[in-house]
Amino acid sequence: MEEFEIPVTYKGQEYLFNGRLATFTYGYKFYVDVNGVEVIFERDDEGNLRAMLPDNTSDNSIEKGLIEAIIEVFKAL
Repeated sequence: MEEFEIPVTYKGQEYLFNGRLATFTYGYKFYVDVNGVEVIFERDDEGNLRAMLPDNTSDNSIEKGLIEAIIEVFKAL
């Protein structure tokens, strides 16, 4: 897997998250460490990026706006 850093600006603060790219036969997934939680970003059936959090993650551990900010960075690539 290829590793990289993702610079994100959210609520006026700069963040730098570690990510990994996993490629498969028919697609790819981004694995991003967001404050100690591995979030998986992948394309849905409509071609939009979606984020999947582990089942054991509490709903309040990562702000929805932060996830959206990370998706915007991926869209800009």
